[in-house]
Amino acid sequence: MKADQASNTALIVAAGVQMLALDPDYRAMVPATMAAHGHGLLRASHPRLASLVARHWFRTLVYAAEKITLPGILLHYVLRKKVIREYTAQSIAAGTHQIVLLGAGYDTLCMELAEQHKNLRLIEIDHPATQAVKRAAANASQENRIHYIAAELGKQNLADVLRKCEGFDANLKTLFIAEGLLMYLTSSDVASFLQQIQLASTNASLIFTWMEIQTNGRPNFRPASKIIDFFLERKAEPFLSGMAQDQVARFLQQHGFNLNDLKESTAASQQPNKCQAIAGEYICLADCQHA
Repeated sequence: MKADQASNTALIVAAGVQMLALDPDYRAMVPATMAAHGHGLLRASHPRLASLVARHWFRTLVYAAEKITLPGILLHYVLRKKVIREYTAQSIAAGTHQIVLLGAGYDTLCMELAEQHKNLRLIEIDHPATQAVKRAAANASQENRIHYIAAELGKQNLADVLRKCEGFDANLKTLFIAEGLLMYLTSSDVASFLQQIQLASTNASLIFTWMEIQTNGRPNFRPASKIIDFFLERKAEPFLSGMAQDQVARFLQQHGFNLNDLKESTAASQQPNKCQAIAGEYICLADCQHA
């Protein structure tokens, strides 16, 4: 991602969620609060795109493009978020008092939680260019409830970044969420990232998504798309790491975490759909061993 530009991937995911929220076949999968906040955010930050997404002809074109690039990717985005929200609710019920959303992009989870849990501390960390757009679009009430931190996680130490945030309490039971983030880091950077979480918080748990390694030895969706791979390379957002599902628990244990659960997004679908969600990315819930 270029230093002065918001993430293209974050924008694509946000628009994709809004598309399915408007689709009669899928809108039941998008919670009303997610759809409402997402619509407001997209309209405030990218009004032209928000206007296009609302048009049937544009959504038809996007669905056609999806079929020849990554069939089921839009459904995957929505189901991925559904699993993350289930894990988050589970964590809050278990006593979590603070949530740190990493690489937040245009996700609306903290906006939703700000309305649902008045005593929950909420922190978002993201690339300065992406977050500048989001902060400008956030309304005043959300600004007061959510602490926004502009930082480049690949270049800045997470523990150091959080120490400088007056809204962060290292002693609270904290849930860190890294959706669609770790695949853009190398394996060694992921290991460092896990260590930084342990240094930042005395009682941490983590929700993250990660890619599988495909037959060509590279992390990717299944089936992969050469068109999308080219796009990500051009936009400087290539996938850098991944791991087979049966290796995740051991990797986490080596770096101070215990795996609690792991799901693919398809596990969240409770009804037959026009298409199947794409495979290759899974969602994990883990606890820090010293918590």
